[in-house]
Amino acid sequence: MGDVGRSAERIGVVVGLPQEAALLKETLGDAAPALACAGPGPVRAAQSAAKLLAGGAQQLVSFGFAGGLDPALHPGDIIVGAGVVAPDGRMRETDDAMARRICAALDASGCRWSAGLVAGVDQVLPTAAGKQALALRTRALIVDMESHAVAEAGPPFAILRVVVDPADRALPPTVLSALSPSGTIMVAKLLSGLLRRPADARDILLLAGDNRRARSSLRRAAVALRAT
Repeated sequence: MGDVGRSAERIGVVVGLPQEAALLKETLGDAAPALACAGPGPVRAAQSAAKLLAGGAQQLVSFGFAGGLDPALHPGDIIVGAGVVAPDGRMRETDDAMARRICAALDASGCRWSAGLVAGVDQVLPTAAGKQALALRTRALIVDMESHAVAEAGPPFAILRVVVDPADRALPPTVLSALSPSGTIMVAKLLSGLLRRPADARDILLLAGDNRRARSSLRRAAVALRAT
């Protein structure tokens, strides 16, 4: 298994959403590692990775929420990435020592987790059919928009993600249209969208419940970064 003690290398954490960054800071306080959040998507993730590396980070962690691709996964399930499959099909393995430290820390805190591949996409994957097709093509458990950019940054990296929307859950168009470039919800736009698409209200409520469960798990997962 190798050494599961804390690495002497300096860790930088890339997140795509402000709520992920806030959650990590709230959970770890002064013990939080160096963190960069430029917004969702690979371009902004690459900017975050570059900022961390310029600041002295020697290892990177892609941290936050993910979409479920495996139908067996539920909101709140914790995934440790074994590697990431980029949109062009290239696969980059995560650093084994980093992954082992994260897994050991999750075990020590009593968290249940799974390990497997992560699929990287350049845009939000909103439909269940799209998730199914990506799962068949990549054999990945989850999907996100930042991990493949973190992999491309160069240094050893790990992936620690929590499922928010399961494989069979479509993302409501009203929510997608209300997302700002930084990844926050523009409330006025969300409300105006609901006036045009009131049928989205049920799916939004389901997604809100998924998000609450995912946030609770992400807090527990954040503690594992102390041992990375």
